[in-house]
Amino acid sequence: MFIDEAKVVLKSGDGGHGCVSFRREKFIPKGGPDGGNGGKGGDVILVCDRNEGDLQAYRWQPHRRARNGAPGMGRQCAGPDGADLILPVPPGTQVLEEGTHRLVAELTEHGERVVLLAGGKGGLGNMNFKSSVNQAPRRTTPGYPGEEGTFRIVLKTIADIGLVGYPNAGKSTLTNLLTAARPKMAPYPFTTLHVNVGVIDYPDRFDRIVMADIPGLIEGAHENRGLGHQFLRHVERCSLLIFIVDMAGSENREPWDDHRVLERELRLYSPVLAAKPRLIVANKMDLPEAAAKLKKFRQRVSDQVIPISCYSQEGIQDFRDKLWAAVKGPVDQRPKAPAPYVEPAAAKRLAKVHSAKVVAPKAKAKPVAKKAAKPAAKKAKKAAPKAKPVAKKPLAKKAAKPVAKRRPAKVVAKKKAAPVRKAAPKSKAKKK
Repeated sequence: MFIDEAKVVLKSGDGGHGCVSFRREKFIPKGGPDGGNGGKGGDVILVCDRNEGDLQAYRWQPHRRARNGAPGMGRQCAGPDGADLILPVPPGTQVLEEGTHRLVAELTEHGERVVLLAGGKGGLGNMNFKSSVNQAPRRTTPGYPGEEGTFRIVLKTIADIGLVGYPNAGKSTLTNLLTAARPKMAPYPFTTLHVNVGVIDYPDRFDRIVMADIPGLIEGAHENRGLGHQFLRHVERCSLLIFIVDMAGSENREPWDDHRVLERELRLYSPVLAAKPRLIVANKMDLPEAAAKLKKFRQRVSDQVIPISCYSQEGIQDFRDKLWAAVKGPVDQRPKAPAPYVEPAAAKRLAKVHSAKVVAPKAKAKPVAKKAAKPAAKKAKKAAPKAKPVAKKPLAKKAAKPVAKRRPAKVVAKKKAAPVRKAAPKSKAKKK
């Protein structure tokens, strides 16, 4: 059973407590405090491992806890740290916080490590509190508790190619022919109940292509109808989508209607999937009515169509070569992303706006009202009597007042100050 989603309750280890101890040995009168620190609690670490295929281990054992740190000991011995809890997950795993659905971590490459929950720090022993004032401390600190939380682990398979199609279109049969995977095949719909991942080997090129087969889609899958909507996230990381279409219409459906519904379901589910490049595989070409419908299909659909038959294995080798060119070939030769979809009603509105913009310059003619107004204005000008021009009298120029000449300023001679007479020095001798 393929498990691609699991809810887990995780907790990191608690830190060890500090120790109260004093050194007491024979012939050593002054021992002093020697209590050690506690050990650190273990972390909860996620490791990306390509050898893991799904999340089945976490479905049956959802509660996981790391080891606690040991308490400190005497003789200044610190307690050992708790062992970390290593959780291997397959590539493409996302960790979401339960309740808020916040993305906490995402692992895509082999060997990538993420510390999800950190362990608690260990406490301090009494040897850390000795001083000249307090020579025999009995003080310690407890260890810090570890972190805990509830998370939802979701797997998005990393594959190069994703197969999309209706039930009984031949997806599982094609996976059996091209890869070593063996999905269930039966003549009734919804035989595929989970994602099947296979590898297409190319020994001559010393490389391989990973292909993911998801359960069949039906109309209304984006509204939780059928099974395929639960697994569409597995093809979000694919570089190429393969549409498997029953070209013979053996299920009483037309192939172009199937293609239209598949395009619509992908577009409504996620715009990321709608923008991915794709190839169309016309399966069941061994049936007699398939050839005529293939001609009509190519007239209605512009994407590249590859005719094959999984029953007679016709066109399988050509399909393998085209897959290699579409995924590993030159970039300029790979299929391009489709044009963005526009609703028919919106397309009509855009067409009307565009036509209105084109016709608008022709309508910019001179208004008729202005043309009719010009001759009426001329007649009014002719009927009005001409007024005689009034002679303008020249204005009398004002006589300019003569500017009074400024008299030269009189130069007043400065009087010299009288010399200051110095007082005669008084003699100390008395006059007789």
